[in-house]
Amino acid sequence: MWFLSFSRVVRLSAEKLKIVAPLLNIPPEEMPRLRQEEERRQQTQLGAVAGATLGTLVAVGGLSVLALINQYKAIRANDDSMFAASSMIGEAANLRADDADTLRTRRLIIGRGCDLLDKADQGTASDPPINGIVTCRLERGAHREALHEDKEARKEFGDAIERAALSHRGRARVDSALALLQARQAYAEYLARQKDMDGAGRAFADLLDDSRRLGKEHDGRAQFIRFEAEALGQTGDLHVAANRHQEAADSYDAGADALKRLLDARKSDGRSEDYQIVGWRVRLFRLAGQQCAALDRLDPAAEQFKLAVGAGSSRDGKPADASVAYEVAIAQAYLVLIERKRGNAAAAADAKQAALNTIDAVAGSKAETGIKQRAADLKRWIEQQGS
Repeated sequence: MWFLSFSRVVRLSAEKLKIVAPLLNIPPEEMPRLRQEEERRQQTQLGAVAGATLGTLVAVGGLSVLALINQYKAIRANDDSMFAASSMIGEAANLRADDADTLRTRRLIIGRGCDLLDKADQGTASDPPINGIVTCRLERGAHREALHEDKEARKEFGDAIERAALSHRGRARVDSALALLQARQAYAEYLARQKDMDGAGRAFADLLDDSRRLGKEHDGRAQFIRFEAEALGQTGDLHVAANRHQEAADSYDAGADALKRLLDARKSDGRSEDYQIVGWRVRLFRLAGQQCAALDRLDPAAEQFKLAVGAGSSRDGKPADASVAYEVAIAQAYLVLIERKRGNAAAAADAKQAALNTIDAVAGSKAETGIKQRAADLKRWIEQQGS
């Protein structure tokens, strides 16, 4: 690589001229001019090499910048496509499939959206929207379930859980944590529908553990408490199916306590009271009371029914929503039976009158026809009990 050293090239050229000049009969007085011409030639060659090198570097640099810009645009377009597909899937998943046309449209939108999301997810370094990914897997799992393809359905649910868990381990974001809990709940409910009670019990236990763990990691947000309450309530249902009444009562009671924390969290965030959650809490207390009654534990049963009534009452002692009032009326009806069994006729009469008053409030409200009809049926049943 000697030719890369300019000083060495100059020396070698000078020595070469000393040898070649006598051979060509060049007089000594011409040597300085010859050396000048040789230096100009070498400088021209060096400039040409340097210019070509610089031009090559500039061209390569420009092409690299252009390639990076195009790559950024491609990644941005791919991310926009994934976001749009995920949003479309989420909107379609929230559609209520009350009729065949809506159900068909829902399936078509979700199916095409999932295909777009799968294509956009291939060959990209960006993380796909985990909500869309999980929703697609859960929808496909439900479709496999409808076709009675248990193995394929389990695979889809398992893949949803795995993708959500991997996303949360990578970024520890709230959306990936909620997607993980959504996937776990859907899988547990699937196992319960398949009558795999042992598998469903383990799945709901995993949901409960993850909801509590992730709730701590993400500052106890209300969304995680909802999943905790869901796991406890459905675990109670599994205990009931297995005739484990005390375990069921404990699970329902713990679920009601979780819902109290959920209501408090919503209140601290300045949000209005969610009557669906209030009615849910009333129902869990009532279910706990029923399990205690099944064990002939009348005092704990009465306490649970009273908690149900109190959970559904507002400051003036009356339920503020018709659906909540109906749940309270059911608890009051059970309380009538429990007080009679305990031999407390006065308390039974008070509970009966309170139940009738609550039902009358439902009848006079703007509740939907279904709730009013069920309340009327409950009223007839209470009146038929006599004294």
